[in-house]
Amino acid sequence: GKPGSFNITYKYGKDLPLQQPDVRSGWKQTFISDQDDYFYLSAQANAKDARVTVKVYRGSKLLNKRTVTGDFARATVSGQMQ
Repeated sequence: GKPGSFNITYKYGKDLPLQQPDVRSGWKQTFISDQDDYFYLSAQANAKDARVTVKVYRGSKLLNKRTVTGDFARATVSGQMQ
C-alpha cells in the first residue's frame, strides 16, 4: 500500500469479510447490526514507525479498542455487539 495509508479488513454480522486498501487516517464506517452480531476489524499501516488505533462503538458505547505501534503495525479487535 501507499506510505501513510492503512489497509482495513472488517466483518460484521453474517456478511463476508470486506477489505479496503490504502485508506487514509480517520476512516469510519457505520453498520446496522443486531445485538448479538459478531464483529472483526483490523487495520495495518503501510509505513515504518507507525501507530494504529482501532475502535468499535455501539451507539456511543465503546465496545473494544486497540492501539499498536511499530513498523507496519496492525491493530485488530473482535467481539459481539453487546
